[in-house]
Amino acid sequence: MDCIIDELYYGNIRPVEQMGGLTAEAAAIMKRVHENEDRLEVSLDEQEKELLHAIQDDRLEVASIIEEKRFREAFILGARLMAEMLTGRPQKLQGTPCNF
Repeated sequence: MDCIIDELYYGNIRPVEQMGGLTAEAAAIMKRVHENEDRLEVSLDEQEKELLHAIQDDRLEVASIIEEKRFREAFILGARLMAEMLTGRPQKLQGTPCNF
């Protein structure tokens, strides 16, 4: 196996795909959300459906942005933990080492 940075670079490691799925509780909530959206959508006219779909799209976009930010922050924290363990020197918690 190549070094992990090479594996990441060449796309052999896909952290997003390796993340666990929804918990049973979250899956049940998502099921309810979809059922409620479906129930609401049948009662809407075309203009209202377009508005609902726009809201849904915007929520997905925001969730994606938040998830990416969380991934970056967790990655940086993990790297700082490893640096501290390897060097024995405390790592500062504020700021990022590069423009993430």
